[in-house]
Amino acid sequence: MRTRLRVAVVLSVIALAGCGVTPSRPPVSSPAMAAPTGAARSSPSQPESTVAPTGPSNGAPSDAQATAFTTRVPPSADDQWTAIHWRTVRAADPLTLVRSVLRWRDGFIAVGWAGSSTPVWTSHDGAHWEPLPFDTATTFWPGLLVVGVAEVSTGLVALTVIVGPNSCGGAIECQEVSPPVLSWASPDGRTWMPQGVLDLGLPAAGLGTPLLAAGPAGLVAASTTSPPRVARSVDGSSWWTLPSGAMPAGLTFRDIVRTTTGFTAVGVQAQDADHGRAVALQSVDGSTWTGPYPLHMPAASAFILASTGPSWAATRLVAARKGLIAVGNIIATPGAALWWQSANGRSWRPLPSYPPLGPTTCTGEGCGNQPNGALVGDGHRMVAVRGGADAGAWTSADGLAWRRVPVTGDIPGEQATQAVLLPGGVLLSDGTTTWFGEAAGQEALHELRHTGA
Repeated sequence: MRTRLRVAVVLSVIALAGCGVTPSRPPVSSPAMAAPTGAARSSPSQPESTVAPTGPSNGAPSDAQATAFTTRVPPSADDQWTAIHWRTVRAADPLTLVRSVLRWRDGFIAVGWAGSSTPVWTSHDGAHWEPLPFDTATTFWPGLLVVGVAEVSTGLVALTVIVGPNSCGGAIECQEVSPPVLSWASPDGRTWMPQGVLDLGLPAAGLGTPLLAAGPAGLVAASTTSPPRVARSVDGSSWWTLPSGAMPAGLTFRDIVRTTTGFTAVGVQAQDADHGRAVALQSVDGSTWTGPYPLHMPAASAFILASTGPSWAATRLVAARKGLIAVGNIIATPGAALWWQSANGRSWRPLPSYPPLGPTTCTGEGCGNQPNGALVGDGHRMVAVRGGADAGAWTSADGLAWRRVPVTGDIPGEQATQAVLLPGGVLLSDGTTTWFGEAAGQEALHELRHTGA
């Protein structure tokens, strides 16, 4: 009864937020489950992704106009990429809106960004993509942002929040959101049903969306507030919130990814009122976390005292099969970019020269101390790309050993540094123009040689 009441209240809130659009779904309840020891039961109620910090290109379709699109059939998840062919994407092509893609056992699901909403597409083969309507009784309600999609044994799970105002022309980092956080479940990616409210302690309105990751033991969701509110679930229908004080004092989560043994998270931990340090944490099941493990900043001295020097944070994790790269920055304006690599999520080494990209060659104001290109990953591989006169592309399984692959076609401009990794290639944008680098795989090359084509 409590879950029904809470979801019914959610319906009223969303109806008001949607300018009078009343969702047509009835409230739902979830099966009762015993909460694990030491965890607080919340009301029963994200591909791992990389989000490019930009709004849609001029002329790109809005979410209400999202249409189907087609790409080439992508290589398999473990296939070795042998080349990348770049082409310019038309501004009105829905492909320009895609910001993350999850490859799962029954196909693919893509989540986009359209200036104030998140269009969604599904595909069985990774080539033919069909949009998902947000205005039927079997999909997400209008006025919601999809902030994460993950795979579980029963299908897919998504988290949504309510869309708010945008303070800088549609850029995703300026998008305000509001609770409640709703958990949704789908057996096929096309039909979605709400499971209930997930309490992550979000403020009434503001920036920052919840994090979602799926690991061997189930799901973890977390806020990006301080202190973080963390919840875990087996299948997305029932969630258990970690008790207050379960996480280290002064911690803020910025990203969480799946690993072979569980979860790795990165963020920043306050050392005192004026200083923060980048840290990582690990968990097998989302309930018990070890760490924090320090991510040191390269310095001439062997150590930096908590009360001296700059502050720095880790803001993103780029994952491959055998390693991780944490991406961060010095907390200043402008703040230099920082990279660290780890094979296990506990021991981290600084990568001061951003290999394989190297530092930017830009000499303009505010463009120094940054990598010369973009870095993305999907849990299977990392890809580093750059445009301009010295264009290149590299792939890696661990973030240390890189293999360069040839690039051809309409090479992106030097300022194209906003990247999204797709199963079949890389989207790269400079904020105005978008390029798609289609990947050729080793398997296709072998097939061509075998047939003599």
